[in-house]
Amino acid sequence: MNGKKFGIILTALATLALSASLAMARPGGPAGVRGGGYGPADCPGYGGGFMTQLTPEKQAAFQKLHDDYAAKTAQLRADLGVKRAELNALAVAQNPDQAKIDALTKEIGDMQGKLLAARTTFRIQVNKEIGPMGWGGRGMGGFHHRGAGYGPCGGGF
Repeated sequence: MNGKKFGIILTALATLALSASLAMARPGGPAGVRGGGYGPADCPGYGGGFMTQLTPEKQAAFQKLHDDYAAKTAQLRADLGVKRAELNALAVAQNPDQAKIDALTKEIGDMQGKLLAARTTFRIQVNKEIGPMGWGGRGMGGFHHRGAGYGPCGGGF
């Protein structure tokens, strides 16, 4: 690996590590739980969040299911972030290696498929044990999880 490519990959990985550490350090912890529930009251448009509509027992049961899901998928999510950083580094290289890009893209797709399967299993388990959650996207009163770029309050799960 030449020095420039190594530098790009190292920079991407350092940025990823810094982002992860900042996310873990933000108020409410890594799950993005602020104000005691998902879809917290301090986020505009969320009301009190769906957790306020559950009994304390169901809140605890949901939190356990979510924590188990997060723990089971943590390594896969971290690996996916690294692969995405590698893909970005390859894509901006002076002479991109299309074969490596294609292989990495397929690998990322496989990882995303595994995450989708795990998330679907989690949702089925929650619906079975807690009840229907109205798994809507942002602003639909459903389950909200910190995610893909909708500011400090969310993104769809």
